[in-house]
Amino acid sequence: MRRLWLIGLVLLGTAVFIPRVLAHAELVTAVPEPGSTVSELTELRLTFSEPIGPNGQIQLHQNFIEAAELEPVVENEVELVTAVPASVPDGVYTVQWSVTSADGHPISGSYSIGIDSSLGEAAAPGILLWAVGGILLVAGVETAVWLRRK
Repeated sequence: MRRLWLIGLVLLGTAVFIPRVLAHAELVTAVPEPGSTVSELTELRLTFSEPIGPNGQIQLHQNFIEAAELEPVVENEVELVTAVPASVPDGVYTVQWSVTSADGHPISGSYSIGIDSSLGEAAAPGILLWAVGGILLVAGVETAVWLRRK
């Protein structure tokens, strides 16, 4: 019985600790989010699951052509960040990235994002409508309560 208990404990320890040893850095979040469309692209920020090396790369491509010269830097050991020039026009882009995880393994990936500057223009009237609607709703409820008390 004691032997079975020991074997079970060893198997459990193996199942718990080996995945951590075999794990490499993974992309956890990206800003802007993959597949999203933004009104303005000023920065790309990629966050990884563990520390990454200092030589990470980010490239921004449109139709397989590099759209801008980017100079990414590592922040907080787990974020790869780069400013995007204002000269990048509206369109659909591919963000390609590559980093080396703390254990020395290179990883890379890509995702698409869109830039549509007309989104910013349309957003302001929408916010104004919601604000006016909220004010009218509160005023209507207050009026109904006041009339009911009379």
